[in-house]
Amino acid sequence: MHRLLGEDTGSESVGLAVLFPVILLLILSAVQGGLWWHARAIAAQAAQVGVDAGRPVGATHSAAVDAARSVTVRAGNGALTAVDVDATVTAETVQVTVAGSAPRLLPIPGLDIRIDVSAQASKERFTVPLAVGVDS
Repeated sequence: MHRLLGEDTGSESVGLAVLFPVILLLILSAVQGGLWWHARAIAAQAAQVGVDAGRPVGATHSAAVDAARSVTVRAGNGALTAVDVDATVTAETVQVTVAGSAPRLLPIPGLDIRIDVSAQASKERFTVPLAVGVDS
């Protein structure tokens, strides 16, 4: 009887040794997803700030790019890396694209979590009000 009870000695340790890396990978994947989401939120905010800076009459391409880059530097301090900001300012529209990478927890070769977010809005312009119902 003692022999039957002694045969399973250590099976729980082996089971935990096999299961632990899987659980650790699941936890790190959840944290990696959170880092991606945070970096994407920073890129979206930077693109919107760049659009807002490029919308006023007389605003230039460099104003939109500088505003977006400023947000990525201040808010993205390490959460958004390899940042590239591109803006297109025309007479009618403003479009700002912010691209970058989210940090990686696991150094897996070839795993590059790229983020590419753009925002677009119409350019502000002066208009003349219509003279409706003007009596002479």
